[in-house]
Amino acid sequence: MELLPISLAQLQGMIGLSLRWRDLDYEIVEVLEDGPSLVAQSIAANTAIQSDVHGRARREVQQVVIIPVLNSDKTQLHPEFLEIELL
Repeated sequence: MELLPISLAQLQGMIGLSLRWRDLDYEIVEVLEDGPSLVAQSIAANTAIQSDVHGRARREVQQVVIIPVLNSDKTQLHPEFLEIELL
């Protein structure tokens, strides 16, 4: 069994941290174990329009992104994860 370059405990310890990714500021709000991936919510003023089940615009919500942690082989850190700058 190969050792992963980062543990789930380390990732879960990142919840609540602020980061900059692709020139936007986010806060880590969740860790998805399958992948694993970080779920980050925008802390800037940029919002997305959320639609209801019928496709009608309902409300503005903070943008949420999912950042993969490991590559497809699960042997190295994903290039998108390496773009993260902790604030």
